[in-house]
Amino acid sequence: LLSEVIETQIRGGGVAAAQATIALMVDGSAKESLQRELVSEWAKFDPVSAADYVDSFGSEATTRMKTALVEEWAENDPAAAAAWLGNLSTEDPAYGAASVQITREWTRYDLTASSEWLNSLPASPELDRAVATYAFRAAQEDPPAAMSWAESITSDRMRSRMMEQVAANWKNDDPEGFTTYLDNSDLSDEARQELENAKSWDRGGRSGGWRR
Repeated sequence: LLSEVIETQIRGGGVAAAQATIALMVDGSAKESLQRELVSEWAKFDPVSAADYVDSFGSEATTRMKTALVEEWAENDPAAAAAWLGNLSTEDPAYGAASVQITREWTRYDLTASSEWLNSLPASPELDRAVATYAFRAAQEDPPAAMSWAESITSDRMRSRMMEQVAANWKNDDPEGFTTYLDNSDLSDEARQELENAKSWDRGGRSGGWRR
């Protein structure tokens, strides 16, 4: 019931009232859930103010609040969402998930800008999923760049998986370019054979079309 009240207040322009309602609640999972909903709804029409609200909690801001903010913000302005994310520590639990959300939205229409942003971030295992997301998006438009990004993934399993995905697209669309890449690489014979035999993946890990 409270969730519906909060949502109605926000949509009616009563953000302050929604904040006051939540502030009166006892700390716990229910309160945290409503805080996340407040941020999510608020960020749809005023992400900057929603970000200020999240920031006001300092170190007590929950991961769910932060990811809710970025998820909504990135849909309309991934660059601004990325700028806000830059204020978080790479060790923040929200950092990895939020970077994936930004990459997923930004690469829908601007591979170059999203690539420059990812390249500006300090390399870390927390970025592996974001890099994998970028590599998957770029695989059809720029296989060489996609493969370069896939090779930079720190997780052995994820790196191999994404390199195979990129290889599956590359060899179908540009077999000569793919062969040239293999010939110029320092891959082992086993690794080369795995890429040559690679097939795309679906959600369940079966051949067909890998997706996150």
